[in-house]
Amino acid sequence: MNAQHFKELINSVCKTTNLPKYKVANFMGIAIQTINIWEREGVPVRIKPYVMSVLRKVLFEK
Repeated sequence: MNAQHFKELINSVCKTTNLPKYKVANFMGIAIQTINIWEREGVPVRIKPYVMSVLRKVLFEK
């Protein structure tokens, strides 16, 4: 997933759930620094399915 797509996705999840990025990062089990790196460089292909499933879970639990 490219960096721009991930940035838009994480921002929309944060707006929809009213959670800050660090709370979403904690829920995903990653550091906020990792989110910042992914916003600049994109999400590695092998991790994308996990990231998408966790973001869906965050959305549906809120």
